[in-house]
Amino acid sequence: MPVLVDTTIRLLSQEPLAGRLPAGATFEIAEILDGAGFACLEVSGGGVFDSAVRRGVESPWERIRALEARTKTPLGLALRGRFLVGSRPVGPEFVRRFVASAAENGIQVFRLHDPLNDVSNLREAAEAIAAAGGEFDAGLVYGSGHTGETGVLVEQARKLPELGAARVLLHDPSGSLQPHRARELVEAIREQTGLPVGVYLQGAGGTALAAGLEAVRAGADRVACAVYPVALTLHRASGEGLTQALAGLGLDAGVDLDSLWRASEVVDEHIGDEPVTRLAPRVAVRAAEH
Repeated sequence: MPVLVDTTIRLLSQEPLAGRLPAGATFEIAEILDGAGFACLEVSGGGVFDSAVRRGVESPWERIRALEARTKTPLGLALRGRFLVGSRPVGPEFVRRFVASAAENGIQVFRLHDPLNDVSNLREAAEAIAAAGGEFDAGLVYGSGHTGETGVLVEQARKLPELGAARVLLHDPSGSLQPHRARELVEAIREQTGLPVGVYLQGAGGTALAAGLEAVRAGADRVACAVYPVALTLHRASGEGLTQALAGLGLDAGVDLDSLWRASEVVDEHIGDEPVTRLAPRVAVRAAEH
């Protein structure tokens, strides 16, 4: 069963990488990743809509439709609770119409979280997702302060099954989730909710890969990643690194490693491994295969 969710297309379509690749190259990457075996391709979110509006080049809905026409893997959209893809809360009717439009345009998986972990702010969107026939993956934001305490997160997680969540996703935007904490939280939330648990990890500290591995060992069924140049530039876990590391533990990530490297090469043609020396680190990683 695939455990990896790819976020490459979303990250390439928002700042600071928006516009760096022509649409044709983005579609080529999507088609390669579509055949790699991911559980989901997360292709859009608030940053994508913001970038599209600011740049005025392309409708984000047109991009979703174009990707849906080229792929078979479920497409995902990241939403900020009642804020959806914006910076202000919107009313119930707007939420319903937006979610319905997303589903009509090809979105099947909705990753929904409230920035302050107020689960009550997810209810309207959760109901809209259910009405549209989509999958609702409920996010909880991890932080190093009070909101990151195991008891606080578990308490909020207990409220998610009644909202119809398919799984709980731990989102670590600051890179402060250490591997041992990832294991602890995955185990606790699985036990207390009975739901599958996944992780979305990032951060310049470089712990995303290790935290992702510990999460899988604790039973996580989803780990977000991006292809190597994008992951390196934006401090995410790379799909290549996760696939190889899981294989070393006797676990199958469910994706084709060669497809990931092919997608990385297309990205490299346009952005390289910014901000580090072009190709050098990736060559070193690939050399370790032999």
